Amino acid sequence: MDFPFHCRNASKSILAAMGSFSSDNRGGRSYRKAARRDHSPKSLYDHANSFFLSLVNRADDGHFLPSEKTEGHRDRHALAQLIEVVAPDEADRLSGLLLDKFGSIDRILNQSEAAIRRISGDNRTVAKLLKATEKFMIAKLRNELPRMLISATDQRLVAYLQARMGGRAIEIMRVLFLDSANRLLSDQEFGEGSPQRLFVQPRNIVKRALELDASAIILVHNHPGGSVIPSQTDIKFTRSIKALCLELEMRLHDHIIITNDHWVSFRKLKIL
Repeated sequence: MDFPFHCRNASKSILAAMGSFSSDNRGGRSYRKAARRDHSPKSLYDHANSFFLSLVNRADDGHFLPSEKTEGHRDRHALAQLIEVVAPDEADRLSGLLLDKFGSIDRILNQSEAAIRRISGDNRTVAKLLKATEKFMIAKLRNELPRMLISATDQRLVAYLQARMGGRAIEIMRVLFLDSANRLLSDQEFGEGSPQRLFVQPRNIVKRALELDASAIILVHNHPGGSVIPSQTDIKFTRSIKALCLELEMRLHDHIIITNDHWVSFRKLKIL
């Protein structure tokens, strides 16, 4: 049976049942205490910011805003340094336009090339550079993944997932397929999404697992709105996948909800 997979805020009953959650009304975020920023792995934003700041270290960049300014100014300064490599006369202006539109570096890097070009005035070179930077950072994070996953919430794995999905403007589901030794066979996207919901066919996930001869899977989906609280539909979908896995002698290790800088594990919530 196919399930419409809607990712919305949980009802009051779920909130009451999950006492380990706390709410931060700034921006409507709700998240688990254990997953707050000071305990979470670096997102693509953090990696990219460090990477950008080391790209250009020149004495003639006084026309940029200094890095001691606010975080927003540092983001703009760092992004401008990168863009300056291919568009020196437009770097400061384009960095401002892109950040005003998309809000953060990681969200910019997660946009399509066409979306970046619409804001950058159809500047193909800048768009290609930003997409190449995203691919570089994701490749770096994937190379840092352990050969064998001891935990579905390994900090390196969560960092990789946040880079792939945390800044996406629409909801997507990623499935990690593992062999009997918990080595990663493949990770693939499934479903069609919007900013509020995602439609996934469980049979497609199971079919792919059988094709890969996978022994276990990890489900991951993102919440563009910033909340990491599972909805009732999230929970129902996860339990249906678990039942299918049991019938096929596969293990569902976990289901993880990802945002830019927060995450939550269904297993740690004892939903699985």
